[in-house]
Amino acid sequence: MKKLVFALIFLFFLTIAGYQIIKYQFSPTYSGEIEMTGLSAETEVYFDDFGVPHIYAANAKDAYMALGYVHAQDRLFQMEMMRRVGTGTLSELLGEDLLETDKFFRTLGIPKHSEWSTEEWNKSGNSEWKSATEAYIKGVNHFIQNGKLPIEYTLLGAKPREFTINDAHAIIGYMSFTFAMAMKTDPLVTKMARTLGPDYMKVLSVHTLPEHHFIPNHYPDRDEYSGEMLLQNSLSGLLEKLPVPLLEGSNSWVIAPSRTASGKVLFLNDTHIGFSQPSVWYEAHLEYPGFSFYGNHLAGYPFGLVGHTRHHSIGLTMFENDDQDFFEEKLNPNNPNETVYGNEFRPMTIRTETIPVKGKEPVSFEIKESIHGPIMNEVIPEIGRLTDNPVASWWVYVLEPTKALEAAFKMGRAKSLKETEEAIRLIHAPGLNVMYGDNSGNIAWWATAKLPIRPEHVNSKLFLDGSNPSDEPLGWMPFEENPMSINPPSGFVASANNQPDTLSNGTLYPGYYYPGDRWNRIAKTVTSRDDWTQENIKALQLETINENHPLNAQSMIEAVDKEIFQGFEVAIEKLENWSGNHELESIAPTLYYKWLYHTLHGMMADELGEDDFKNFLATFLYIRSTPNLIRTENSPWWDNIATEEKESRKSIIEAALKISLAELSKQFGKNPEKWIWENAVVLEHPHPLGAKKPLDKIFNVKAPAVPANEESVNKLSFKLNPDGIYKVTVGPAMRIILDFADVEASESVLPTGQSGNYFSPWYSDQTEMFATGQYRPQLMNEAVIKGKMKLLMKP
Repeated sequence: MKKLVFALIFLFFLTIAGYQIIKYQFSPTYSGEIEMTGLSAETEVYFDDFGVPHIYAANAKDAYMALGYVHAQDRLFQMEMMRRVGTGTLSELLGEDLLETDKFFRTLGIPKHSEWSTEEWNKSGNSEWKSATEAYIKGVNHFIQNGKLPIEYTLLGAKPREFTINDAHAIIGYMSFTFAMAMKTDPLVTKMARTLGPDYMKVLSVHTLPEHHFIPNHYPDRDEYSGEMLLQNSLSGLLEKLPVPLLEGSNSWVIAPSRTASGKVLFLNDTHIGFSQPSVWYEAHLEYPGFSFYGNHLAGYPFGLVGHTRHHSIGLTMFENDDQDFFEEKLNPNNPNETVYGNEFRPMTIRTETIPVKGKEPVSFEIKESIHGPIMNEVIPEIGRLTDNPVASWWVYVLEPTKALEAAFKMGRAKSLKETEEAIRLIHAPGLNVMYGDNSGNIAWWATAKLPIRPEHVNSKLFLDGSNPSDEPLGWMPFEENPMSINPPSGFVASANNQPDTLSNGTLYPGYYYPGDRWNRIAKTVTSRDDWTQENIKALQLETINENHPLNAQSMIEAVDKEIFQGFEVAIEKLENWSGNHELESIAPTLYYKWLYHTLHGMMADELGEDDFKNFLATFLYIRSTPNLIRTENSPWWDNIATEEKESRKSIIEAALKISLAELSKQFGKNPEKWIWENAVVLEHPHPLGAKKPLDKIFNVKAPAVPANEESVNKLSFKLNPDGIYKVTVGPAMRIILDFADVEASESVLPTGQSGNYFSPWYSDQTEMFATGQYRPQLMNEAVIKGKMKLLMKP
């Protein structure tokens, strides 16, 4: 017995010792001194209590070289994943399971476009943003060459190659691909239009409906604006394999001094991105003569896309404009490599690309391009199933080289509204809502993107006729006609991925917009008082109310016979009196989402099939169309085409309720009081290696249950499913609040932690804070910062 005890004690201490050795070998260096060739002077990096680096440098080059180093030591493997997606080389590191993903991104054209952008970069002359970018890349490579690489490389038996400007452009390309809504939606809409007919389409919200909420425009007087503005009163399955998150949406609102207690601008932003470990944003604070900036940075990207100086703050949401069309081509009967265009034939270009695959021989494949773009049939299964004709992707992003690096550099250094607008004009795609506030009291929102002018007859959600020149875009709108609002009389600007109102040229611009439930809650709340503070505005940023869901629920309850409720009256009563809040102790959401799924499935799966029904639930159509689908009595969707009898709205909703009550009783017990929302919600932040067991137990970060919801301000979304367990996959990638009355007191929080290194103390330290609605400071006060942990970088 004594020998066993001794052996167990020995094993325990051996395990502890082994862990400490591994930790020492792979953990980041946050204190002490390091030498970096290329620095012109000593550079100090202080790490605060949450691992945010505060960099004090003699000049821009030293600051960005230091940023590159610390960013890499915390997020190198994330940089690796991002650049491999953008260059189409995931298979080389992760194996043949990612081969189809590489083929997709290469066919779409992101690697090709990155190389084009790099060629143009190399041709350009010297500039501040170019030298700062190159210094950042040098810092990343210094870490790759001299730092302690994260353990993921050891587990994969790989070493990173040096980082390049082409990698940065590839990362921009991947993030520009973002949410792929056109690719998820247009093939499905085209299929429904071709196979189901107009009566089915009328019930859907393919285009924005009048009852949806519109973002009001307020265009500036351009004469006045010449100076400083004055203050005024499937594919889804393929994408699920991605080891990096997709952008989904976002909220941001900026409140003018007339509505704040401090008499200064109040600024808020929470970008909605797929949850992952590490989360997408890396915070860093840079100080050098003439520049002071606190920003949120993408992996491999030197300039903060979201951030603030003491003068102004920049935030982002997705514009969700339609910047991709699909052209169905007709082939020359005598030459399969030519397409019909009017009365002519146009040759397709063909190139062969070779993809290296880990442990296998390289795979070569052909990419064909028509005059409209790459042919997507082979890489988007929904297109391949819909038509045998080649379908080309016309995508704004790949039509010109990116200038996103220059834009981000200039956005952070803008001294006025006018300079900010000049910077954001450089972003041609993806469509972004840029939010702005400053210490002079100005507030602004610009939707930035190159907006194609389409012929009036074109429905951009349907495949266009590639042989018909009249379907072609006619040109581009001037930036001055883009959606925007500068110092509006309402005293606030807000964007929540919903439809901008009619433009100055009379156009209601098409897109994949959300119905505006979040925007409406923001607008109603902000305009309800004029004493907003950094503290009392938190309740809105953390709100989980959706006002539309109770109306759907009430409509469903009224449709069914009351005897079905017998034994479940408590649950029905809770749903009947539901405010739309998704509190963890609530019963209503548990029943609502289960019942909604089975109702929609009963309506639509017979016409669409199981695969396309799942695709429908993954598109903006699901959120935007659900109220119409549920509440429309005489809709062809209610009839099950697989049966002889004609089903009614009542019969489908009743059948769905019976299934739901039976499944919830089996899942949580027959007592509806136990059907609390907390028991149905799961949140786990997945690491790229967490897809392989047992590595998920090591690298994934589990979080407490959160008040999951669809389209509340605090959006914590999940996939509607029949299982009744809702895995939260998307939500705020940060929550920022800043009052210009005290910039140094601004606050934020990340979903997990600042570092992506498993052995860092800041790997997951913010997880519970985020889940429970807490915040922590964004430090800029030198006296406070310089008492923290210090890493000295020496030439």
